[in-house]
Amino acid sequence: MTLLSSDYIRVFMILLLAHLLGDFVLQFGWIQQKKKRWPVRLLHSAIQAALAYVLISAWNLWWVAVITGVTHFFIDWGKSSLKTTRMRVQLVDQLLHLLVIIGLTGYVVMYSGSLPAWLTWQPVFGWRLAVVSAAIILLVPCGGYLIGGFMSPYMDQLDRYYAKQNKVGSADLKKPVKGLEDGGKIIGFLERLLILVFILADQYAGIGFLIAAKSIFRFGEFKESENRMEAEYIIIGTFASFLYAIVISQGVRWLIGH
Repeated sequence: MTLLSSDYIRVFMILLLAHLLGDFVLQFGWIQQKKKRWPVRLLHSAIQAALAYVLISAWNLWWVAVITGVTHFFIDWGKSSLKTTRMRVQLVDQLLHLLVIIGLTGYVVMYSGSLPAWLTWQPVFGWRLAVVSAAIILLVPCGGYLIGGFMSPYMDQLDRYYAKQNKVGSADLKKPVKGLEDGGKIIGFLERLLILVFILADQYAGIGFLIAAKSIFRFGEFKESENRMEAEYIIIGTFASFLYAIVISQGVRWLIGH
C-alpha cells in the first residue's frame, strides 16, 4: 500500500481536519493566552483527542485519541517552554503534529483497515465535505496566521521607518492612513475564499478579475503613497495570499477527484 492510496489519503485528511479544527477553530483566545498552564494545555489536548476519535469514528481505535492527546500535550509543552512566539517555532510545532498524524494514518490503514463510518455511509458527500472544510480552515484562520507571519518582517520595516521619520521631524512625512480595524485581514480571508470558489467552479478567469479589481481599489493608495515601501508591502502581501490560496485550492480540486 502506497502513501498515495485512496484509504491513506482519506484517513490522513480526516485526522488533519480534526487537528485543524482543534488548533484553529476550537482553540479560543483564552486557551491560547493561558496554554502555558498545564490544566489549560491538558484541556486543549483533550479537545484534540476527542475530535480525532469522533471524526475517525472507529470506536475500537481508542488509542488514536490517546496518542493524539498525549503527543499534542507534550509538543505544546515543548513549544511553550521556549518562551517565544517566533514564526519558525510555530512552524516546527505544526510539523511535529503533522508527523504524528502521518504515523497514526499509516498504522490505522495498514493494521486496522478502518475507515470512518460516516465516510463509508456517505462516501462522496462526506469526502467532499471533509476536504472543503479542511481547505476553508487552511485558507481563513490558518492562512491569515501564515500570511501575517510571512509579512511581519516587512511590517516591522514600515514601523521602523515611520518611527525614524517622526523622530527627526520630517516635514515631508505623511501619516499613514489608518484603515478599518482588521480590514486587511478580512479582505485576505475573502479573497482566498473567492479563489477557492473560482477554482472549484473551473473559472480561472475569475482570479484574473479578482487581481484586476483589487488593483483598481488599491490604486489610490499606490498613487497617494509617498513611500515606495508601502506599495511594495501591499503587493507582496497580495501575491503571497493569492499564491497560497491557489496552491491550497488546486490541492482541494485534486483531492475531491481522487
